[in-house]
Amino acid sequence: MEHTRQHMDDLIDHLVRAGNAVRYHPSSAVDPFWHQQGGPECFLERPIDFAAARAAPGQPEDLGFSEDEDRIYCRRCWTVITGSDHPFPEFPGRAR
Repeated sequence: MEHTRQHMDDLIDHLVRAGNAVRYHPSSAVDPFWHQQGGPECFLERPIDFAAARAAPGQPEDLGFSEDEDRIYCRRCWTVITGSDHPFPEFPGRAR
């Protein structure tokens, strides 16, 4: 079976329902992921609620939870969800 990032989109939806919000790139109000050189990364407005993240249904074993870095990452689809405790990138004038 092909591995997609759908589980990460579902996890973001779960975290938003738990009270967080997505920080969208100015060029996209639809895709929660910023497409960067290291892979797609979603930035949240507040720190990640790791208890809510771990309680989300249907998550694969490929997820890594790094509370020290305020990040959740997938080892297979190379996507990252980052909470507000992590510095937010600023790329003036660059479209994603």
